[in-house]
Amino acid sequence: MGKRKAKAARGIPVPSAVESALDTALDRALRIQRPVVSAYLDRVRAKRPRATPAEVVEMLERRYFSTVVGIGGASGAAAALPGVGTAATVASGAAEITAFVGATALFALALAELHSVPISDPEVRRALVVAVLLGDAGTAVLAGEQGERHWAQLLGRSMAKDRIGDINGRLGHLLLTRFGARQGALLFGRALPLGLGAGVGAVGNAALARTAIAAARRAFGPAPSTFPPRVIDG
Repeated sequence: MGKRKAKAARGIPVPSAVESALDTALDRALRIQRPVVSAYLDRVRAKRPRATPAEVVEMLERRYFSTVVGIGGASGAAAALPGVGTAATVASGAAEITAFVGATALFALALAELHSVPISDPEVRRALVVAVLLGDAGTAVLAGEQGERHWAQLLGRSMAKDRIGDINGRLGHLLLTRFGARQGALLFGRALPLGLGAGVGAVGNAALARTAIAAARRAFGPAPSTFPPRVIDG
């Protein structure tokens, strides 16, 4: 990801614990396999078997948002418990980053499955997940390359391997200098006492989730009119 070079170039103080947690979280999130994504999408649909694709997208967005807000609040509450030291606070923050990135990856990959976007290529998966995590910054990179507003539809079909690699390098730089810096700020905010840390964690994750949802909408465009054949239609 070129982390050290990126940090030195931008002069942004990203805690080493955040760098390490972000790397680990992304690697783990990108190992989510398609059967897991399909099963998740089926569980969401089972809540409302008659829901349209557009309604399922809304359900995915609401579930993702509530999940990451809950993650942020729980992490902040744990970090602020009496007697919790710096090491425990950092560990709690690392776990929160892992959970947030994992939830975002599952959200983005479920949308890809619903929109029939091919994601079997690891580099395509990385570009999609990181761009959604980054929000506007990631969208600008992908939309500029693709020349399309709904860039996810063309990502795996029309981009050469060398271009994907270059794009992932640029996205990786942004992931550290922007997303990593925000997580670094939240790491300290979640440690505030008297319940303030839980509020900071929840509000911070809510803001990040909104940017990810907006980025996903721009990436995929309107919901498909019908469900793809591989998704079980209830």
